[in-house]
Amino acid sequence: MLSRGDAVVYKCRGLYTVEDIGTLDFLSQNRDKQYYTLQSVENAGDKAYIPADDETNIRKPVSKKEAMDLIGRIPQIETLQIKNEKLREQEYKECISDYCPENWLRVLKTTYKRTKSRGSITSVDRKYQTLLEHALYSELSFALGVQAVQMPQFIEAHIHDAENDKEGMIY
Repeated sequence: MLSRGDAVVYKCRGLYTVEDIGTLDFLSQNRDKQYYTLQSVENAGDKAYIPADDETNIRKPVSKKEAMDLIGRIPQIETLQIKNEKLREQEYKECISDYCPENWLRVLKTTYKRTKSRGSITSVDRKYQTLLEHALYSELSFALGVQAVQMPQFIEAHIHDAENDKEGMIY
């Protein structure tokens, strides 16, 4: 059970805080059902109402350690192997349906690689890049105390540092 003020990740929409827990006056049915009122951390106009007895679409954000571990694993995260171009979007949706940041990175790496090899970005790839970059950067920003707009540079610097550390190690 969540409490007021708790931070949560809602689907692939980014970071929210639990603003309230209670019934919703604007519902004509199920007036006694309890809901979490979620407020987007980045957009004052974005609220979501989630049944308190079904937390499948929300989760606690990653910790600082988990965030740094995830960033360190980025070079090893595999891209998706799309078998049928007509089902590309469906495969993206299936991959991110668990709202796991590692799977967000799988799709992002796939879209980046695809865009680089094609020389341009498709509308589907742009849609998922925008959605997942926002979700990932807002969560990592919260965990690491780095502004979301600076997250790409932060990630790049830490991946570069980790690769240099590996090269300098003797096994």
